Amino acid sequence: MARPTDETPITRSAPQARQGTVGHNVRYVLGVGVAGAAIAMAVVYLWFFAA
Repeated sequence: MARPTDETPITRSAPQARQGTVGHNVRYVLGVGVAGAAIAMAVVYLWFFAA
């Protein structure tokens, strides 16, 4: 679909175009959450299916 010629393209720099949080220890929160979920699933598995 062709764009009308009277529109100007939107240009953004890399920091303006970036979405999401990159600071505030997000990596650590994600890691602890994934590790906690894996541990919880292991505990549930052992509780119900351990011999």
